[in-house]
Amino acid sequence: MKTLDRFEFMRLFVRIAETGSLSAAAQSVGVSQPTASRQLKQLEALLGVQLIRRSTHDLALTDAGNRFLEDARTMLADWETSIDTLRDERQELKGPIRVAVPVALGQTILATIASRFLVRHPAVNIDWRLIDEPGDLAVGGYDLWIRAGPVRRLGLIVRDLWRIDRTIVAAPGMQAVAHPRMLEPLPSVVLFTFVPDEVPLTGPRHRKAVLKVRPAFNTDNIYAAIVAVREGVGYGILPFWAVQDDLDGGRLIELCPAWHPPHLMLSVAYPTSRYRPVRISAFVNHLRMELPKAGAGIVASEADAEPSA
Repeated sequence: MKTLDRFEFMRLFVRIAETGSLSAAAQSVGVSQPTASRQLKQLEALLGVQLIRRSTHDLALTDAGNRFLEDARTMLADWETSIDTLRDERQELKGPIRVAVPVALGQTILATIASRFLVRHPAVNIDWRLIDEPGDLAVGGYDLWIRAGPVRRLGLIVRDLWRIDRTIVAAPGMQAVAHPRMLEPLPSVVLFTFVPDEVPLTGPRHRKAVLKVRPAFNTDNIYAAIVAVREGVGYGILPFWAVQDDLDGGRLIELCPAWHPPHLMLSVAYPTSRYRPVRISAFVNHLRMELPKAGAGIVASEADAEPSA
């Protein structure tokens, strides 16, 4: 067995341990499930021990597998660090990045930023998955998760990098109001993934109010929500980045401009590990620098400092 094969087999074993799934591990390293199964058996034959105990429904590490896991991670980290150090000296980034991104931003602003990164670094390739629902990074085999809204931090490093400002918008036929209590009898278009039944608002001189929404159109898709608001179904609480063109073009108005819904955090999360490839750190830095340039209510967060676990 070639030395390079051993490293690839170890990488597969580590992914199996992290995901608890042979198929997910195979997908994350770019091989078929039968190939992954064969490579695992070859690694076990080389070591002379069983690493994974297989059953009908799941996989579990044996005692030997648990002992080998940390050694495998250390050897892979040392190998990848050496490779990345040499590439960094040549200012070369290479390899895959698997990213989970919000559906709306992932097909607009973030897609543009990621594409520009690839043009700058043609030896990198990105697997770009549009996912709004919270999930398990390890099971999905993702290197990064860009998430709008709260992130479950268990086992993840999370950086709150950007703030997404929102406003209350409506079709021009509706009359702007001075206070949110005047909105409560009105129907609303609710993007329910980000808008609760009661929305806290901040007004002039830091005054507070709570708006109880009356959904006429409930959706988890921001573009469907914008269409419904444009058609006059009701008002909506939406991010500036998504409605700025409509506001500028007069297709929407700010319905209660002196009162502001809470902003959303846009964060980057990644698994805790001893090693993180240079290409991933470079991509995060690219996002951090480029996203605020998009304007439209997306600004760098004051919390953009040290990562938190």
